[in-house]
Amino acid sequence: MATVEATTQRVQRMLAAKFNGVLLAEDGFALEFGSTRVNVQINEFGEDPDGNPRTIVNIWAPVARDVSPSNEFFKWAATEAQGYRFGSTAVLELENGRCLVVYSETLLGDFLDTEELHASVALVALTADDLDDVVRTRFGGKRYVDA
Repeated sequence: MATVEATTQRVQRMLAAKFNGVLLAEDGFALEFGSTRVNVQINEFGEDPDGNPRTIVNIWAPVARDVSPSNEFFKWAATEAQGYRFGSTAVLELENGRCLVVYSETLLGDFLDTEELHASVALVALTADDLDDVVRTRFGGKRYVDA
């Protein structure tokens, strides 16, 4: 079992060993990939039965922002966008009435191994980089790299 600090240090070493350009972010780490940015955040996940701290590692990337809500868009998000074997797509409705689309995966930090983290980051990056073009073409909005 591990604290957020211990898991954060492990994750940083793992990321730096595999990926170039790992950025220190306010709440974890980030990597630029194609037209998106993968964020890696470590959070508390309660305690185990013995009272030891547990952690989770959230890996997520923005797919599109400023998407206009519509029935067709929400249907796509609930059906087609959920058809991936790894990770999931989420739509967040913002206060301005527009939507933010993200692609994410969550891992248990206490049992995390290097290959799992590397594969998870790469799969989230590749999927989000592909999905942002799908969303922009079909529903509008902007990718992470768009002004």
